[in-house]
Amino acid sequence: MEKKIEMKKDFSCIGMVMLIGAILITVLQVVGSTVVAMAAPDLIENYDVVLAATMVPVFVIGYPVIIAMLGKKGMDTLEKHTMSVKDMIVAFMMCYGLLIIGNWIGIGITTVIGLAKGSEVTNPLFNIVQSGNVWLNALYTVILAPIFEEIIFRKFICGKLVKYGQGVAIVTSALIFGLFHGNLSQFFYAFFLGLFLAFIYVKTGNVKYNIVLHMMVNAMGTVVSVLIMQSLDLETSAGMIGMGIYSICIYGIAIAGIVMMIVKRKSLLTVEPGEVIIEKNERFSTIIGNAGMLLYTIFWVVVMIVQALFL
Repeated sequence: MEKKIEMKKDFSCIGMVMLIGAILITVLQVVGSTVVAMAAPDLIENYDVVLAATMVPVFVIGYPVIIAMLGKKGMDTLEKHTMSVKDMIVAFMMCYGLLIIGNWIGIGITTVIGLAKGSEVTNPLFNIVQSGNVWLNALYTVILAPIFEEIIFRKFICGKLVKYGQGVAIVTSALIFGLFHGNLSQFFYAFFLGLFLAFIYVKTGNVKYNIVLHMMVNAMGTVVSVLIMQSLDLETSAGMIGMGIYSICIYGIAIAGIVMMIVKRKSLLTVEPGEVIIEKNERFSTIIGNAGMLLYTIFWVVVMIVQALFL
């Protein structure tokens, strides 16, 4: 009984830290946008200014505070393994395949909700990508976000949970990562991508591979796609042909990644047990059935419901 209580405490502490971090980040973003509205009302319509006011505090204060609260205590030092350039390319294709699958699931669910409520369910990431300066967006989504998120969700969270087994660390960190995105449009592909990135981390023990892969995936969505779309005139046949070629390339990468996942499914499903074993019939109650993880999950589920139904 004492052992189970100790295990639940480990997961609860992580959940509580992430909940406090989520609330802190939300407050920072509200304060940032409010300051702009009060200090320079004429700039409230400037997307770049508002984005800077809401995102800079997250990277300067929010994420560092989460890292400090998580701390290095209880983190396992994983055995280091290298990835070749070829391995990274294959991994990127797999990432993109998972992203496309998750994206279509999210689109399907939000479309159904949108039809039921009579209005479209918005995707916050789409608004970021389509508005403002592409290079400023790249700074936040391609450079800063991958660095901080991989350190938090993979290095720290996986590092603390891998003692319970690689599978437990992978699934738990992916769930926390998916929920952290705060909306149904992004939850599924963030969860799937989180699964794969966590797998890469526990197998290599080196977060630099995760950061590079995360940067590559985000760059495709927030820089490459935007630049290509801006360069195409979809009212012309040349523009439509260009769009068709781009779509073929994107889905070609995704399909190739999915095929490779199927081919390599045995190795992808091979995870090592940890020093501490959680019995199968006690996994849910131990991992989720604790104060921290329950409150964290409830917080984000409520945010997702509000965002999907009322915003």
